[in-house]
Parts: sequence; structure tokens; C-alpha cells
Amino acid sequence: MDRLIQILIESSVAMALFYGYYHLFLRKETFFVANRLYLLFTALVSILIPWITISLQTTTDSTTRFYNLLETVTVTANGYETHLVQTISGWQWASLIYVTGALVMGILLVVNVLRVVLISKKAVTNETQIYPSNVVLVDKSIVPFSFLNRIYINVSKYSNEQVDKIIAHELVHIRQRHTFDCLFYELLLVLFWFHPMVYRYRTSAKENHEFLADEGVLKTGINKAAYQELLFAQATGLQSLALPNSFNYSLIKRRLIMLKKIKSSKIARTRYIWSVPVLVAVLLVFACNKMEKANNTNVDNYTNQVESTSNLPAEYENQMADSIYSQPEIMAEFPGGQEQLIKYIMDNVKYPEVAKEKGIQGKVFVQFVVDKKGKVCEANVVRGVQELLDKEALRVVNTMPDWKPGMDKGTQVKVQFTIPINFRLE
Repeated sequence: MDRLIQILIESSVAMALFYGYYHLFLRKETFFVANRLYLLFTALVSILIPWITISLQTTTDSTTRFYNLLETVTVTANGYETHLVQTISGWQWASLIYVTGALVMGILLVVNVLRVVLISKKAVTNETQIYPSNVVLVDKSIVPFSFLNRIYINVSKYSNEQVDKIIAHELVHIRQRHTFDCLFYELLLVLFWFHPMVYRYRTSAKENHEFLADEGVLKTGINKAAYQELLFAQATGLQSLALPNSFNYSLIKRRLIMLKKIKSSKIARTRYIWSVPVLVAVLLVFACNKMEKANNTNVDNYTNQVESTSNLPAEYENQMADSIYSQPEIMAEFPGGQEQLIKYIMDNVKYPEVAKEKGIQGKVFVQFVVDKKGKVCEANVVRGVQELLDKEALRVVNTMPDWKPGMDKGTQVKVQFTIPINFRLE
């Protein structure tokens, strides 16, 4: 669950940064196609960023290999950080709230689609040759809209000249496949219902669709002044649907301003180029898999690496009988499992008083072996912080009760582990 929260946070921050750039520098430009692509691309990149990993290799002289790296246990100066049951309960509540919100938004999306389907079923058959075949005639007082390849309109509310202009407008939406954009943003809302920037993404995208459609209508030769009069006439109280592209969707004032606005200069196109550093910065912050820099040492986590004699030729088995395994067939296990191991460490670690007074904190990595009888032995600090903290971490590991030993090829074997204990001052 903590990984899910991390994914949502990283995507949310990325979307906020990308949309912030759009709002400050691109929203007022007349490059409507470029704005449409920018919104779609940055929204998609924001979703993918948490899944992108860029490894930054650093050259250092020493490399510490951590075998079977266990979950980090954090202890504070006032005791252990949080009881495991409380932590799980907190994640469960967060999960429940998120899933509930996503479920509600998913239901609303389905309802909006069903509303369009219901309107289509109740539509009047278009048997005349006056309107294109994909025009659906409705008798409900709704604002004209398009969805996929069909146009829905109540022609009784408009003059013939107005109907022609409206159909021309909606045909642009259909040709440019704006419905698919709308569905994408609605699905984005299902996943990020809690994020205000996602709602701004949807609003700006639909607004930009209207600018594109208005621009497309004027390119067909329709008089600009007559079209502007139609926009004024559309400022009515007719019902508008949330999902599809609606002829009356955007604020009339914004659309009229864009119709009158002088085209943006070519120099303004460089603003799209300057969005690239924003993208690179977001990738560097969230997508780079940085190795820990403590003690200037690289960490190679060999948790899932196999260092076993199970596949060696028979003549070597006797020589390797006392080998230490990192991944036997059956892994050694603390009594009660991983949760009980964490609880044991948190209950028994005591933050050294002198370390508290001197403000010493950090993460100590203790490596140990569980022998064939399940006893903990050969414990040592492979990466420490300070002598007091190192000794306390080592003491607790050495006092651990017997484990269930690991097994390989039916024989009990030694297994090596590393546990990080994080000492933190509040």
C-alpha cells in the first residue's frame, strides 16, 4: 500500500507542475493543437513517471553487498516509531478512502455514458435528407453535443441557419476525435479523484476542444460575426452533459475572446520547447533510482540473488557443506514471520542516552547468519553510523531467539541476512 501511495503522490506532483506551466505560459496561446497535445502528453507522462527507473551509476572504491535485505526498522529517541498494527490500520484506512473515491467516480462515469445511451434510444429518427446521417434528433431540452461519431441536437430550439453552424462545429469534434480525449480525462479522474489539478486538466482540455472546433468552423467559410452571434444565443439555461463535447461547454466570454484574438507569434512557440526542462526535472526527481550515499558507499541489494550449492556438481557438495546460503530452497524464518521480527526489534532496541544528547542518528546495517540449528551467529555491522548506535543494533540482533533454519535439498543450511535499523531523533 505504501508503494501505491508513493505512485499517487509522484504522479500528482508531476501533474501539478506540468499544468502549472500550461496555465502560466501556454493557456492563452492560439496554438490549440499544440495545447491539446501538451495536455495529453503531460497527463500520460505523469501516470508513467512512477514506473520509470533511471539508474545513475556512480564510481566508488567500495561496494557493500547486502544479502537478504530485510525491512527497515525505525526507532526514535522516544521509543519505536509506530506499532505495526497501527501502521497497517492507517494504510487500510487510506486504502479504503481511496478505493471508495475511485469507485464513486467510476460509477459516475458509467452513469454519464448511460445517459448518452438513453438519449440515443429515445431519439427521433432522422429520416430527412436535410441533416447528415450521423445527426441524432432529440426532443429533450439539452445543449447540442457530440459523442464518438454522432451529433445530438434538438433542432426545434434553433433556426435552420443556426443548426447548420452547430452541426459544422460538432463535426470538427468528431473529425478530431475529441471524445477519446474526454474519456481519457474521465478515466484520469477515476484514478486521481482527490487531485484538483486533474479537474483543471479536464476543464482546460474541453475548453481547448471548443477553441479547435470554433477555429475549424471558421475555416469552412462561415461568417465570423454570424458565428459570434450564435455563441451569444447559446448563453441559455439548457441542460448540459458532463462527459461529451457540448456546443455550449466553454464560457462564452473565453470563446469570443479567442475568436477575436490575434494569432500567437512564432516566437511564442519556443514556450513549448522550454517545457522540456520541466519534464527533465520531474524525471530526475522522481524517476532516478539513486543509490544511497551514506559513507560514500554503493549498495548492491542481493536479496533475491541465489548463492547456493543446490546446482553444483556432486563432487563439490562435501566441500560446500558448510557454505552460507543467500537463497536456499526453503528460507530461514523468524518465529511468527517478518511482522514478529520487526516487533521484536522495535520492542528491544534502546536508543543510547549519550547518542540522544549528542544528536546522533542514522541507519545501521547489521549482517548475521542463521545457522543450521536456527541460532543467530556471526553478527557484524557492515555499515554503521557511530559506535554507540552500532553496538546497540548489534546487541539486539545477537539476542534474537532461534529461527526456523533454512533448508536446501532436504538439509538444514546456514542463511545470511541483513537488517537495517534506523535510529532517528524526533
